[in-house]
Amino acid sequence: MRTTEKRGALEVPDMTRNLFEYHPVLGYRYIPGLRARVRHEGGGYLVRTNGWGFRSDHDFTVPKPAGRFRIALFGDSYTAGEGVSNGQRFGDLLEEQLPQIELFNLALPGTGTDQQYLTFREYGAGTSADLLLICPLVENILRNLDSERLTQSSAQGELVMRPKPYFQLRAGELELRHVPVPKGVTPLADVPADRLPSNAEQVSPVRRRLRKINAAVDRRLPGFREWTQRVRHLSLPAEYRSASDPAWLLMSAILRQWIEEAEVPVVLCPIPTFAHLFKTASADDYRARFAELAEQTQVELIDLLPTLWEHPANVLKRSRFPHDEHPNRLGHRLLAEALAPHLERLTPAGQN
Repeated sequence: MRTTEKRGALEVPDMTRNLFEYHPVLGYRYIPGLRARVRHEGGGYLVRTNGWGFRSDHDFTVPKPAGRFRIALFGDSYTAGEGVSNGQRFGDLLEEQLPQIELFNLALPGTGTDQQYLTFREYGAGTSADLLLICPLVENILRNLDSERLTQSSAQGELVMRPKPYFQLRAGELELRHVPVPKGVTPLADVPADRLPSNAEQVSPVRRRLRKINAAVDRRLPGFREWTQRVRHLSLPAEYRSASDPAWLLMSAILRQWIEEAEVPVVLCPIPTFAHLFKTASADDYRARFAELAEQTQVELIDLLPTLWEHPANVLKRSRFPHDEHPNRLGHRLLAEALAPHLERLTPAGQN
């Protein structure tokens, strides 16, 4: 069974398989010391976790080997490697391409920037990292608005609302809520409409019906969905359109505080969705917001799109799974190849 169920463009974390355990600050983490094979449309993949409760084939040792440049990597399921085995993820591939680096992948699927920042606060100091690589999927801006997330229950597999930690921005200051994270869940059927989170709208009966219709048309007329998106020239998520949008103000405040607390250099590398990669949705707004933030905070920004767009369209379309909108093995390889030159330049060897 998959660790997350794709419903529309957003993921619904699946707690029916024992891959995760409760965490009072993050909400959940992988079970430490886990070895499991997860069924998936790509043929299944292996998940192995270390003693810290993150996907890795080895334990994170605090003393750094001599001559190694250590990077702590943060993100969601794109970075954690949903759909591929540990060694096939772009973080692991970067270690192969750049032998001088050692990378600690602290990504957790289904998380927002808020939970990723809290992961840094809980575990970052113990990494003794030389650099922080923050890779938010651009859709994470929506998850930060949620105090609960739609998941599948570990008991019945039903859709339930599960509390998560979150921040509120009040008078320019971040206030943390839901820590310790409440353990109870609420069946989706019992949740009033005004409490539904950002990923709940993807499972409404009307939207499910519309997606089935669109999928049927797309099968008969391949490219129909992409054509309609191009005609509308969507800029998604819309919350990036204005620098004063409340969702962006919250996300940027979280990132600013994260950068301020970091004692080592920070690199921002937003991960585009496949709609941005295929140019069926405009990336201009999110690129502008992150460029402004990087300039204001004086951190390195890696924009992956120009490099990824150098690949032929048929290669890019083969870089994701047919139904699951996560990068497959090819997708992770393309991400690693796009990132490697930037990171190499930031290592001591690259600066000589």
